[in-house]
Amino acid sequence: MRTFSIILADDEQNILYGMQKGINWEELGFIVAGTAQNGKEVLEMMDDLHPDLVISDIKMPFMDGLELAKTIHDNYMNTKVILFSGWDDFEYARLAISYGVSEYLMKPIDYDEMKKLLEKMHQSLEDEYNEKINWTRLENAYYKSLPLLRQQFFTQMVLGTMDQEECVQQIKNLGLELDEQEYCIVAVKIQKENHQDVFSELSIKETLKEALDKISKGYEFGIGDKEIFLLSANKKHEIGKITRTLQEASIMITRIFGVHISCGISGTGNKREDIPSLYTQAKDALEYNLVLPDESYTYYNDLMLQEEVETDWNAYVEQIGKTITYCKEEELKKQVEELINLLHKAHYNLNEYQMVIMEISFSFARLYKKYHISSSGEFAGSKKMAVTILALTTGEELDHWLLDYCQLIRLLVQKKRIDNNVILVDNAKKIVQENFSDPDLSVESVCEALHVSTSHFSKIFKQETGGTFMNFMTGLRMGEAKKLLLQTNYKSLVIGEMVGYPEPNYFSYVFKKNCGVSPAKYRKLENEKRSI
Repeated sequence: MRTFSIILADDEQNILYGMQKGINWEELGFIVAGTAQNGKEVLEMMDDLHPDLVISDIKMPFMDGLELAKTIHDNYMNTKVILFSGWDDFEYARLAISYGVSEYLMKPIDYDEMKKLLEKMHQSLEDEYNEKINWTRLENAYYKSLPLLRQQFFTQMVLGTMDQEECVQQIKNLGLELDEQEYCIVAVKIQKENHQDVFSELSIKETLKEALDKISKGYEFGIGDKEIFLLSANKKHEIGKITRTLQEASIMITRIFGVHISCGISGTGNKREDIPSLYTQAKDALEYNLVLPDESYTYYNDLMLQEEVETDWNAYVEQIGKTITYCKEEELKKQVEELINLLHKAHYNLNEYQMVIMEISFSFARLYKKYHISSSGEFAGSKKMAVTILALTTGEELDHWLLDYCQLIRLLVQKKRIDNNVILVDNAKKIVQENFSDPDLSVESVCEALHVSTSHFSKIFKQETGGTFMNFMTGLRMGEAKKLLLQTNYKSLVIGEMVGYPEPNYFSYVFKKNCGVSPAKYRKLENEKRSI
């Protein structure tokens, strides 16, 4: 029997405990992954636990079950919801259905009834997973693939080999809808296994398409070993929703098929003429993501180092520049050796070979200078570099020097990326320190100010600090609240507003959760200590 994960939510501890202990979850094919006392706590767990099912009371503080159900319905496609309540009210039941709630129970909870409901829910979840691997569905997906003409059209359009007049005519002839105001491209590579058959691959593509179709109208087609998803909408794309959808789809694909997908997400454009450049962005983001085995996607705008190569570089030099930028050590060595072999075939004399190596090295030097990366030692400055190269008297020495120089730039770029991560975190902390009293301060508003996506920022912040951004912000606010409680006579509700919690009850809840006692009790205890 397949095991599915559950989060239980109820503000009454006795009911929450009763549900945990009163039901043999393992026997029914479930595991309780977490518990919560309000909707906000559930949402804080969602990204880490990815539950298959949430069972929640409707009436809870700070965020009730209906608001929670709506948020889950809008943002977590793989999670089902069961609500229960002591209110026998048709309007709540109607709202629950409209928010995608699977079942609705009345209090007091009848555990026999709940057991039957869970058996039914387990079968429903099982059927959904089985549907994904149903051979009939796979065959249908195969025959429903985009026609060859559409494939050819999209390939020509994203590669920029079709003029706009012809593009407009083809859109009309093929019955496509590409008159929207905002475009985004997602490039996907499936990490293929030796045993993987064509129908499994088609099912993976179909799973991705179904997920993305829920948030935006789009088209799917293949170019080489990549699947391309062209998303179009009449309003600005929410990158956060796209990244969340891809992450959820990636989790499902890994669970069912045991394979990993890598995704590159472009920026956005508001004209069809932007599509070729968006495709290039998506490819570059995908290429970067392929070196990150634990990540399912990379957003182009999150790349700290935007690569720009000189138009007059030859194909080998251009590719080496990309590899340096993405800090791929082994690939860099391989590509430089390929370039050296090509140069050897030209049969240059020593002086000519020195000039060629010098010209190539100056091209690479421009790479790190445009990123404001400082160097030292023998590689500092073009004049000193030229003197060093001219002092080398054999082709072997020149070959070794070029390889070492490329590796040096790679290390400098890598260090710059790390330094940029530190700066990003420091700037975020500064924003919180300066604006902690703002009740609207959130990870979203900080990321908007820093021009990064929330997913990228959250990863970097935890990587650099060891904790989450929300914990940092809450900790800072609680520290300020403690100071005000001890240094002023302000009431708790005033202090709550001063540290970003305009709702007194929620301030008291958060303070007690983090400090162990209520604000009033904390002030009393600390004053007593002082008087001793």
